[in-house]
Amino acid sequence: MKTCSKCSEEKPAVEFGVRRRSPDGLQAWCRDCRREYQRAYAQNFRDPERHREAQRRYRLRHAEKNKAHGIVRSAVKACRIIVPVWCQRCGCVTELEAHHHDYFEPLAVEWLCSTCHGLAHRSYEGGQHAGL
Repeated sequence: MKTCSKCSEEKPAVEFGVRRRSPDGLQAWCRDCRREYQRAYAQNFRDPERHREAQRRYRLRHAEKNKAHGIVRSAVKACRIIVPVWCQRCGCVTELEAHHHDYFEPLAVEWLCSTCHGLAHRSYEGGQHAGL
């Protein structure tokens, strides 16, 4: 458990991002506080035109990834894929994100909470993230 220096709530360690220079190896703010701060910063200071151009370049560089995401979005919208209510790794009930193990199989996705999804992209292969 760790206390967020912004909201002062005590939360599990997995609710904090990694920061190697920190004494405990974690960021001082929890993911929720950091996300809120980043959204406010983006609204107030980011140049929309530059951001759109950066997104366009990213989509061109990662065409297979973008195509797979579009296929999943349209399959969910057409009810060909049903999004479960709980995370397939930890079982928590929250808004889920589709995780592709292989972008060339776009409909083979694992539905994860944002914490498990981040851990999956950082090569975490365990099931429960509550034990960290």
